Amino acid sequence: MISVDDALSMVLANAPRLPSEDVALADALGRVLASDVASDVAMPPFDRSAMDGYALRAEDLSALPTVLHVVGQVRAGEVPRGTVGPGQAIQIMTGAPVPAGATAVQQVEKTRGLDGGRRVEIVAPVEAGANIAPCGSEVREGDVVLAQGTVVTPAVTAVLAAVGAARVTVSRRPRVKVLVTGDELVEVTEKPVAGQIRNSNGYAVMAHARLAGAEVESLGVGPDEAERIAVAVEGGLDADVFLVSGGVSEGLYDFVEPVLLRLGVELLFTKVAIKPGAPLVFGRRGRALVFGLPGNPVSAQVTFELFVRPALLRMQGATAVSRPTVEVEIAARVKNRSGRRAHSPASVKWEAGRLLAHPLRSLGSADIVAHAKANALLVMEADRLHAEAGERLPAVLLGDVLSS
Repeated sequence: MISVDDALSMVLANAPRLPSEDVALADALGRVLASDVASDVAMPPFDRSAMDGYALRAEDLSALPTVLHVVGQVRAGEVPRGTVGPGQAIQIMTGAPVPAGATAVQQVEKTRGLDGGRRVEIVAPVEAGANIAPCGSEVREGDVVLAQGTVVTPAVTAVLAAVGAARVTVSRRPRVKVLVTGDELVEVTEKPVAGQIRNSNGYAVMAHARLAGAEVESLGVGPDEAERIAVAVEGGLDADVFLVSGGVSEGLYDFVEPVLLRLGVELLFTKVAIKPGAPLVFGRRGRALVFGLPGNPVSAQVTFELFVRPALLRMQGATAVSRPTVEVEIAARVKNRSGRRAHSPASVKWEAGRLLAHPLRSLGSADIVAHAKANALLVMEADRLHAEAGERLPAVLLGDVLSS
């Protein structure tokens, strides 16, 4: 049985980097940049007004209030036609270029128009440089604005658009195939009868893979028969990543491991010292990564989060591949009698100035309802049997704790 840390290191060391491709900016969301992106312009490209107001000479405001002559107006998108001289001001809009001669912009709320706008009274002081974003103060032409390995978010999309990246070089999406095994499984459209359950694993694992940037194909549900599993597995080994859930333990009808060996998969580990999810298989055939996930649905999702998701992101060249881990205060007692590193569901919230974790009552690795309520996994090492309310534990954050 291999440790969690050693297992993750082995997975990442064997995750091949995928080739890059160019996509339209509108199709880049969620993809990973395969190269640095430099700006082809300075930002801002001119001295830009940060306010609606009046461009003026700060030195003209030695006494207040001061009345200035308004000698023009400049809107966003216009080139200023005038120059600000002593005792003068030019009305200016947010985002407009600051006219020559002006050393500051006074916001309109601190002024009073006179004579139908021909003059303006400045009623509050303003320092030189105030409310002006100098040319190139945000980015200089040629500066790298986004590093290789950055995941394209809506905010990153704005930067790409601003630097003219109509097409973006990103890593190809991993191609993932998913097979679920088990005689007890029926499709979601069927009402289970005695001894049956619906196939939640397949849909959950595919959803996790898509969120990690993968293109996903379902191979359906395979029965607990070695030869039929072998046919289905052979159909999955041409993917970048093949995921099979169920049949990886040591039961009488757990055929996945021997089938993988028979089909030439090099198994790098078959058990991990983790709860839930100890029967976790990882191997490769050629460049294809193969994961045998547990059949218990929570175990499948936890092991996907901790091992498969990092592999998919590493293949795409992402800089950050694992979920963030933070220290939290626990609100109730937590136990671990497994002898393995345990991950238990919790709801983490920002309360009274600290991250407080409320452990969720779970009936085990089949309790998908409890897991769905969790935005974090509390981590207890194998040698720690319990933690009391008020103590601190590491927590793997699965979601946005600040919005919960």
